[in-house]
Amino acid sequence: MKTRLRSRIALVGAVPILLGIALAVDLAWPRTADPQIFAEGSVSKRGQNWAKVSVELPTSETSFPPGDGVEITPQCLVCHSAGMVLRQPPLTLDEWIGEINKMRNAFGAPLPADQVEKLAKYLYSIDGRRSQAGTAIVDGQSS
Repeated sequence: MKTRLRSRIALVGAVPILLGIALAVDLAWPRTADPQIFAEGSVSKRGQNWAKVSVELPTSETSFPPGDGVEITPQCLVCHSAGMVLRQPPLTLDEWIGEINKMRNAFGAPLPADQVEKLAKYLYSIDGRRSQAGTAIVDGQSS
């Protein structure tokens, strides 16, 4: 019984101490933002400053032409418009594979590795550069 009483007294005594600590931390927390850093209309709450941001993504009426692999192209649209992809110079199949792998490995494109070749074949089929004997694949100039 005495143990219960001691626990209650300790709890009752600890509550004001904990509230005092919380109040001290709250009062010490910075409340204003440097106006040079944060945009007009920013929201500040307990030292956290959130600037309002508006992003307007480009729109395009261009779409990928039909073909085997077109169903993978939405993965490209995460970062690029269809028009941007379609305006690329003609590439060989190996060059498309290299470009797609660069997008995956260097820029984190969300394309599974098992879809790289199918997407490359599709992009090559719609406007691929055919390698010819005597033509360097890299720059398209005769050797």
